[in-house]
Amino acid sequence: MIYGPSGIGKESVGREFAKRNGWKIFPQHLAFDVACAVIGFGNDGFEAYQRKICLDAFRKFHEDSVEGVVFTFCYVHPHSNYFIEGLLELLDELEIDAGFVRLTCEYEEHVQRVTNVSRKNTNKIQSKEYLDDYLERFNFSIDIPNVETFNINNTGMNIEASAKEVERNIVT
Repeated sequence: MIYGPSGIGKESVGREFAKRNGWKIFPQHLAFDVACAVIGFGNDGFEAYQRKICLDAFRKFHEDSVEGVVFTFCYVHPHSNYFIEGLLELLDELEIDAGFVRLTCEYEEHVQRVTNVSRKNTNKIQSKEYLDDYLERFNFSIDIPNVETFNINNTGMNIEASAKEVERNIVT
């Protein structure tokens, strides 16, 4: 799992890491988008539905003997703990030893990343103002409880260098 706030580079780094290792990638925002379309963000049942989508996908990957999966996720303490509890229970049930990486970067670079033209035509954060509000409302500075997390500050690193740093810290 690669986690951190939106716009930090999780999916780009995750895609490169997955490609380098012949793994699949599953960005959490796919489940988020489906849950938004079906339940509606903030409505009763949204979190449970989103969690079910993700956990069902992980079960399917396991049933299909997929060698590795990179999951990208915005962990927000304590709001994400319901999802994390279900994920950790599933990993334990399936006897999967997962690696956890939290990406960070300096604020100025974070702004550059979210305002990059590559984010146009997406449902992702695309402005400094939205990023500032997002970072003020949610706490992304806490590691997921009860798991060992490798913290990587990828300021000034390109996607390939960031993926290599993930690879260096996660036994593949």
